[in-house]
Amino acid sequence: MKLFTFSKGVNASVLLIILVSLRKSFIALINQFDPPDKFANTLYHALVVFLAIEAARLMTIAFYRPQGGVKKDNFTTGISQIARIVYSLLFAVIIMSLFTISVKEAITTLSLLAAALVLITKDYISNLINGMYMTFARIVNIGDTVKIADSKGKIIDITLSNVHLLNEDDDIVYIPNNNVFASQIINYTRRELKKSSIDFELDVNYIDQLEKLEREIIFALKDQQELILQDSMVLKVNGIKHDYCAFKFQYILNDPLNKEHDNRIRRQVIAYVMRQVMQSKGRR
Repeated sequence: MKLFTFSKGVNASVLLIILVSLRKSFIALINQFDPPDKFANTLYHALVVFLAIEAARLMTIAFYRPQGGVKKDNFTTGISQIARIVYSLLFAVIIMSLFTISVKEAITTLSLLAAALVLITKDYISNLINGMYMTFARIVNIGDTVKIADSKGKIIDITLSNVHLLNEDDDIVYIPNNNVFASQIINYTRRELKKSSIDFELDVNYIDQLEKLEREIIFALKDQQELILQDSMVLKVNGIKHDYCAFKFQYILNDPLNKEHDNRIRRQVIAYVMRQVMQSKGRR
């Protein structure tokens, strides 16, 4: 992947060198189609800026090594977002040049409509600003496991408008950046000890068998011991009701961000709990 990105960066650099060296020929070629005044010159400079930024972006991504070995992180996402904004502005300049609208005239015209534009686009602009701030301030990172408001999961992308969250049901939740910025965020990945938790409920009589229950769950996970940090497994009482007791089984994975390992452990613990539930029903 890095090699492919690097090759694309080299291609963009080569095109940039060719374009700069053939400036007069390029402008003469465009002028053959009888475009509006100064269009060929504007198109040339826009292409030079585009290729320069694209080459710099691709080379940076190719040589940059995100922490944790992930394919992309906040930095690579942020520079790609900035590049897209610049490309949009370049495209707008080319269109204005095609219709012989000067940038100065456009700015003057837009300033008269500024109040209306702000009212119409304020949510989008606010989303964009909050997204850029979160990306570079690293409030949350791509790959972090977080809880935002009532949504919990792993951040798989941060765009100019939304944070993409993969929840425990493997559903992708799109949360507007404004909502993320205004919500309380719990970042489980940033904790010094990245504990995983499994909540379950059993008959209230199990409250007197807490230590035995903990030993049996740990024994049920004997085949997964190499995945779990030594001495990190613990069973806690989460709450006691009239006819049932809520428990929380916690552990720390050796590789806390490995979802597959976490799911394997969860399945075994849930299987053990289900056996206990069936045994409880059989005794009644």
